[in-house]
Amino acid sequence: MDGLDCLGFLKLVYADLGFKLFDVEDLEYEKNWGIQGRDYFKEHYQNDWESVEAPVMLDGVLFVNSRGIAYHAGVVLDEDRFIHCCRAGVVIGRLKSTEWVSKIENFYRLKGSSW
Repeated sequence: MDGLDCLGFLKLVYADLGFKLFDVEDLEYEKNWGIQGRDYFKEHYQNDWESVEAPVMLDGVLFVNSRGIAYHAGVVLDEDRFIHCCRAGVVIGRLKSTEWVSKIENFYRLKGSSW
């Protein structure tokens, strides 16, 4: 899985479930998107996702940096675990760990999903 990032991982997971996520290649994407203070997820996915307070398996979780810009995402497995892709590969993380809990922006469910 060399070259897979968190967005690519989400696209693969949801494609297996029958959902096509918006592709960065569909944009005139600039590498300094986040540096410009733009939020890729909120600009291009908010119409396809709805915020949820109580996430369930297969919902998405979005993480933000210190400026509040989304920089990482994963798929919820249960109340404390999520799966995501990072430099170490595809790994399972703990939502309630000090590494992640303060960075959670919100949980999201794809509109039209039935889980």
